[in-house]
Amino acid sequence: MSVFDWFKSGVSESISAPAVASNDKLALYRRDWCPFCDRVQSVLDDLELEINECDTTQPEHLQALVNGGGQRMVPCLRIEPQPGEYVWLYESADIIAYLRRHAEGLK
Repeated sequence: MSVFDWFKSGVSESISAPAVASNDKLALYRRDWCPFCDRVQSVLDDLELEINECDTTQPEHLQALVNGGGQRMVPCLRIEPQPGEYVWLYESADIIAYLRRHAEGLK
């Protein structure tokens, strides 16, 4: 991904995350001081989407992120396409592209 894609919130063609039926099937793992998390939050505000947020300064949320996604990196969007099945999407540009692509189906 080039720097120009980053500003356009482009997503790699290799990233394929399933659509979900409602916003309660999404959770954003984040930290308050993270500028990339703020960038994702800004897009959520622009799209008028409300999703579950998990602050990884809380040990239970950090542990869920590490156990499920395998990394401590934030932001991370947890997508639940089927009950008990999760896809963990890292990288703010990929998360933003996913949200923009699926926003209408989430409102």
